[in-house]
Amino acid sequence: MKFDKIKNLVGAIAPTIGSALGGPLGGAAVQVVAQVLGVDAKNPRDIERALSEATPEQLAEIKKAELNFQARMKELDVDVFELETKDIQHARETHKGDWTPKVIALACILFFGGYIFSVTFLPPEANSEAVINLVLGYLGGVVSAIVSFYFGASQKQD
Repeated sequence: MKFDKIKNLVGAIAPTIGSALGGPLGGAAVQVVAQVLGVDAKNPRDIERALSEATPEQLAEIKKAELNFQARMKELDVDVFELETKDIQHARETHKGDWTPKVIALACILFFGGYIFSVTFLPPEANSEAVINLVLGYLGGVVSAIVSFYFGASQKQD
């Protein structure tokens, strides 16, 4: 199932459930969120729509579900963040000797820097602000993911 879009939405409210959505506990996490929102757990679009239209009461219920989910995982001796970290480390180990990700990462970072340089020094009337914001947002996200992959990202576990 494709729950990439809702992972960030849920992660902003309930970080443990959001992390679980991308890993081996994704099914359990989806069930928790879908149950709170009163939608079908098998349809990511329904969950995404329900999240975007969620009432403050539903958001509070998701936060309560987060605490229950954490307690249940602790009871089962499951560390969601450890599982996610192992998955990331496995990806790094898999690409350790391969030059392709490094070349793509370097090209993206150089393109990002070049784009910022060109936007900075071109006359303002030659630039479309909407396009600049769109490209900078996209490239910023890509560069952030690259840096997180190679140098790690901090995970704050409450």
